Amino acid sequence: MTTFQIHPSTSDSSGLPYTQEEWQKGYSSLKQEYDYWIEDIEGEIPADLHGTLFRNGPGLLDVNGQRIHHPFDGDGMVSAIAFNNGRAHFRNRFVRTEGFLAEQAAGRILYRGTFGTQKAGGWLANAFDLRLKKIANTSILYWGGKLLALWEAAEPYRLDPDTLETLGLDDLDGILKPDTPFAAHPRIDPACHQDGDTPCLVNFSIKPGLSTTITLYEFAPSGNAAAAIFPHHPPICFHPRLCHHPPLLHLFPKPGQL
Repeated sequence: MTTFQIHPSTSDSSGLPYTQEEWQKGYSSLKQEYDYWIEDIEGEIPADLHGTLFRNGPGLLDVNGQRIHHPFDGDGMVSAIAFNNGRAHFRNRFVRTEGFLAEQAAGRILYRGTFGTQKAGGWLANAFDLRLKKIANTSILYWGGKLLALWEAAEPYRLDPDTLETLGLDDLDGILKPDTPFAAHPRIDPACHQDGDTPCLVNFSIKPGLSTTITLYEFAPSGNAAAAIFPHHPPICFHPRLCHHPPLLHLFPKPGQL
């Protein structure tokens, strides 16, 4: 059995261009929320560059000192770098999901994580807790006038694109029912055949079971759903990279289903 130390006290002297300690900073929480103009810039930002770069990922990897056991269980934090008139402005905010707010108020982990995080109370407290903490930590999407923080297993959370304030769960104008998965890896088709060869957003949701249901969505630039398809399949392994140009959908049957 191989063992390793998560937080070594010695620095890396191997001559590599990085140290293990620096690498492990990626597993530390960023608890501060910032809002400032970026002054330390190398070179020059083009004056005609306008727009905002959004990023999303796990930002909180502990709750009051209780470690999250896998980064993918961490609460989502969205960052924005806005460019305007040769300057850049940085802002970051946690996605204030229901689970995030509840755990911050309680000062402890309240949910069993999808990727192995356990709440206090041992296996008995975790085995029968089927609540889903919607952490909105996987990607960020601006489409149809909405900024959405995505996570594979639930509806997206909508944010204000200027302030990053959390506005709440978004059902995409009634398309998504409560607790409906909406994948975090959408694709843009630059010429959607079913919508007059205009660009459209393509995404999916999947509900596994004895009769697995896959829902495919197409959204017009306005945000309106252009199509929804509901095929049923036997249990499968589904890969999120389903949308290319031309579109490709790969369904991999499980052993014994061929």
